[in-house]
Amino acid sequence: MTFPGLDRIEALARNLDGWQRELSSRMGEIEESRAEGVSDSGLVRVTAAADGTIVSSEVNARAMRLDSYTLAEEFTAAAARAQEAASARVRELIGEVMGGTPGGSRTDGH
Repeated sequence: MTFPGLDRIEALARNLDGWQRELSSRMGEIEESRAEGVSDSGLVRVTAAADGTIVSSEVNARAMRLDSYTLAEEFTAAAARAQEAASARVRELIGEVMGGTPGGSRTDGH
């Protein structure tokens, strides 16, 4: 008796070692990746690390004219965008290792 999808599972198992080796070799690139987020006004710019940690922020001098509530919203928006961009970059790098398609399936039949 054959099970549907068993060939697919066996192929994934064969590829797992290669993916693991490639991912290990790319971990430095992933860990060092950074992404930037900018507020709607462009007055606040935040940089996030791959794990979402905020590593730097930049405030345009014109932002000092904003009230504290608005400035806080600017920081929050910029930080959220930086963290999302960092997360997207990590997904992109891992996707390259896994073949670039959802679920890790390669489009070249491997």
